[in-house]
Amino acid sequence: MELLGVIGNPIAHSLSPVMHNTALAAAGKKAVYLPFLVKHEELAQAIYGAQALGFTGLNVTIPFKEQVLPYLTELTPEAEVIKSVNTIAFIADRIVGHTTDGIGFIAAAKHELNFDFIRKTVLVIGAGGAARAIVAQLLAHQCRVYITNRTDHRARALLTLGDNAREQMTVVPMQLESLREIMDQVEVVINTTSVGMAKPAAPTSSNSQDQTQVPIPAELLLPQHLVIDIIYNPKQTLFLEMASQRGCRIQNGVGMLVWQAVKAWEFWWGITPPLDKMYQAVKASLS
Repeated sequence: MELLGVIGNPIAHSLSPVMHNTALAAAGKKAVYLPFLVKHEELAQAIYGAQALGFTGLNVTIPFKEQVLPYLTELTPEAEVIKSVNTIAFIADRIVGHTTDGIGFIAAAKHELNFDFIRKTVLVIGAGGAARAIVAQLLAHQCRVYITNRTDHRARALLTLGDNAREQMTVVPMQLESLREIMDQVEVVINTTSVGMAKPAAPTSSNSQDQTQVPIPAELLLPQHLVIDIIYNPKQTLFLEMASQRGCRIQNGVGMLVWQAVKAWEFWWGITPPLDKMYQAVKASLS
């Protein structure tokens, strides 16, 4: 019986156990995937304990994606670029850190929308860990990337993501007029923030926007835009609702959630899990 799990704090909300265990059962693998609530001061014990117990691998979620780095023996090239890890493999005496967030994001757009990011012009909202993973992949796909964030210095920190980052990226102040100047050039708008995770109970319209529930004003969105919100609960954020009303193509975060798990399987075992079962498990849990 192989052992796997996810570590984080909090962890009770994670959909990873139901998603992975459904896939493991469907694939006939003799393995179990468990959630583990870990305190910050116990992080080293959790990593080394999993290694000692013979775990195949772990997933890492908030707030440990960067904090696990000192306890790993090596990083994959993807993780090395963004200095963040969401997947760990225990291989003999090695503890190898990997990130599947960015590659999962790109794969989800390809699978669900048949969308290819090569040389696209993209506006990324936010500058946290998810943004770093996504931007690194956008740069690898030769995209022109605009970054906007409430705090300018955090956005500028992303300019270190690779040798050509400063040539491919521009930081744009999160102000209406500054953003308006670039929107005609933008093909994809990506929200990587948590804004919108709590959906208002009352119905809204474009004339009565709750601006605290959208990362940028919806009036900036144009029908040419593909709008992606990496939030998966609710299934459709207010931002996506407004984008749809303005004629935009939209995508939520379910695909990224599933595909980062798919890429974890490929990292652990070199196989692709039963994708349809994973989607079904996530959607059933969210409903």
